[in-house]
Amino acid sequence: MTALHCLVATQFQLEPVLQPNNWITLIFCLLLFLFTVMIITFRRKLFLMFRALFFQRHFSLIQRESKVLEDRVSLLVLLFDLLTITTGLVMFCTTYIPKAMSKLPFIAYIGIFFFILLMLYLIKLLSVSLYSSLYGREKERAPINQSRFIFMTDMAVLSFPFLIVIHYTGLTFLYYILIPLLTILLGVWFYRIMKINSVHGHGFQFFL
Repeated sequence: MTALHCLVATQFQLEPVLQPNNWITLIFCLLLFLFTVMIITFRRKLFLMFRALFFQRHFSLIQRESKVLEDRVSLLVLLFDLLTITTGLVMFCTTYIPKAMSKLPFIAYIGIFFFILLMLYLIKLLSVSLYSSLYGREKERAPINQSRFIFMTDMAVLSFPFLIVIHYTGLTFLYYILIPLLTILLGVWFYRIMKINSVHGHGFQFFL
């Protein structure tokens, strides 16, 4: 009986509670919660941020009047942005370079990528702060940081539904639609920034 019990136990071992699919499902649930909060509390500014990319008037308006970074929910929006971008990068790397991504658990790569993106974001904030202080352009600090925040949010919101569909359907060809869309988004964002600031002749700081 002991041998039989051991055989049965071996054949019907319970799987670990958190497999990569479970982790990513938890992450998607968190992102969905954050997105819901954004829609409820940040709806007007969120829609304005999307229109700002494609309409010069709205872009100028949000730069002058809508101080999105001063809103209390902006930290949740930043968390949504960074976590969505992190998840997208990890999913993409897992799909196309699986051997390299098999060395650590899925959640470890999420943590590593998230930390790197957060550090890059903070370094950008610091570089803009130093630039504006050294050259006496403190008034430009908020518009610079705000423009970057707008692009990150638009990119994350656009990517979120693609990532869900790709993960649960396996339609990886959707990456070939998402990546060009994000490239167009980047081009439009950069064009808007340079067009607004070319009048003042100080577009260089947006490379920071």
